[in-house]
Amino acid sequence: MDDRQILSGLRVGDSGALSAAIERYTPYVSAVIANQLRRRGCREDLEELTANVFVALWEKRGSLRTERLRGWLGAVARNQARSFLRKNRLLTVSPEDVLLVSSDVAQKLLEKEEARRLLREAVEAMEPPDREIFLRFYYYEQSIPEIARDMKLKREAVKSRLRRGRDKLRARLEAGGFPYGV
Repeated sequence: MDDRQILSGLRVGDSGALSAAIERYTPYVSAVIANQLRRRGCREDLEELTANVFVALWEKRGSLRTERLRGWLGAVARNQARSFLRKNRLLTVSPEDVLLVSSDVAQKLLEKEEARRLLREAVEAMEPPDREIFLRFYYYEQSIPEIARDMKLKREAVKSRLRRGRDKLRARLEAGGFPYGV
């Protein structure tokens, strides 16, 4: 069963389509979650979060607005893992904890957090159509033709908006003291 068949089956409530998605994408979803957790959870946490992704897929089956199942699952997996880390206070090092780690490690953690903050602010500052295009392409892993179709834009317009968005992000990061690509 390919992704289109799986998505079509899910939209009509076919549990066989869910089984096919689970069989096909469990290793991918588990890898995304494991990458996010970075050994801050146990095997059972990984299994539970992976199962939660497929529960979310089943619960959202009637309202799925994607043709790229892998991208959708990856985004949900990242969100599940981040929610788990936040809930368990494992996401970042608090300022008080910085004193407990070496200064090099602490500096790198703080720089990463600052770069993330600048990046998040830059994306949030984009105009709504540009922000939506940027998030669809980089976060939800939609293709340029999919974005163009869904947003009723020309492909070249989508490419141009992505290029301008990258330029704005680069300028914002560089103004914040971070070389582009951090």
